[in-house]
Amino acid sequence: MLKVIFVDIDWTILDHSVQPAQFDVKSIEILKIWQEKGIKVFICSARPYHAIRQIKLFDLFSPDGVIASNGGVIFYKDKIIYQTLIAREDFERLCETANEVGANVEGIRPYDCFLINDNYEHIKNVHKSYPEEMPLIEDYHNQDVLGVGLFIDEQYDDLFKNACPNLKYYYRFHPSGVDIANEIHDKGESVKRVLSCLNISKDEAAAFGDDIQDITMLEETKYSFAMDNAKDEVKQAAYKITKSVSESGVAFALENLLDLK
Repeated sequence: MLKVIFVDIDWTILDHSVQPAQFDVKSIEILKIWQEKGIKVFICSARPYHAIRQIKLFDLFSPDGVIASNGGVIFYKDKIIYQTLIAREDFERLCETANEVGANVEGIRPYDCFLINDNYEHIKNVHKSYPEEMPLIEDYHNQDVLGVGLFIDEQYDDLFKNACPNLKYYYRFHPSGVDIANEIHDKGESVKRVLSCLNISKDEAAAFGDDIQDITMLEETKYSFAMDNAKDEVKQAAYKITKSVSESGVAFALENLLDLK
């Protein structure tokens, strides 16, 4: 018996092949029907919570829980059940280094974010690809953050890695942007935490994803589906391959491919 579904956002229920990107409304409506049957639905995304809110997914759908920041924070019924925070001294050292070289830093808190200065050039470049509202500037001292967005050219990567060795996750996702955390956030570990918290087994869980960081999530659920637009490595890790996001692949799988016998 299925009890929970984990769903990625980008290229899974949010189609970027059209501009502006469009939600797969059909799949979202099917997820809502499964919720009415008593199945819990968790959004599981690399996006921070505030970014998920800004793309207005919650206007279409009220998930039972959200795994945000690739697992840096987990919400269930609007309460935080897990989070990992960066040590304040490490965050302050990163911000001081950024100010020295004209970079900007986005401090990511569980529900919102902030910038540390008014150097907007690189963050505007990132927002061309990943549109978000421009955060407000705040003092970076004594802040509790679970992740960091660093906005600077890649020629400065070694400088920041050497200045902040305790921040072990350093992932450049854009020519002007880097995601940073104190540890590698893992969707699979977050799925395990949710299953343990809700006393649900792997055999009672399904998941949908398309990218490399979704593989561990798929591996922690019996009924794991790769989108047809997914990378080959993701397809190899999946229970079955469904249609692409543009063809409402999540809805197709839930209606046609989910064999619960």
